[in-house]
Amino acid sequence: MRADRYRFQRELRALGEPEKDAKTPDGRLMRLAEAVRRSVALREARRHAVPPIRYDDDLPVSAKRDEIGSVIRDHQVVIICGETGSGKSTQLPKICLELGRGIEGSIGHTQPRRIAARSVAARIAEELASP
Repeated sequence: MRADRYRFQRELRALGEPEKDAKTPDGRLMRLAEAVRRSVALREARRHAVPPIRYDDDLPVSAKRDEIGSVIRDHQVVIICGETGSGKSTQLPKICLELGRGIEGSIGHTQPRRIAARSVAARIAEELASP
């Protein structure tokens, strides 16, 4: 998982440093290896749990999903503007999921009000047939 990478790198570097406590290097390495195995297993479980993704082709964002997907893949920050009802809120998270985002981390979605955010999340879950 992406959230584990920094910690794993730090712990691996620490294995090469002189011990500061009574733990043996072999024990620390075994614990680190087990933590890596758990992280990889979680990532694989999340990869296999991705539901089939269907798009509403009547929405303008869905019609441009290949172009939007390549821009999201190639750039760290993307700003997409569109008319109300064009599918930005519901289709963009699905495009990100299709790109593999959300497997190693999370796909964040914001709205100006909590009720709106929950409504959009419920709508996306409904479209993905996911609880």
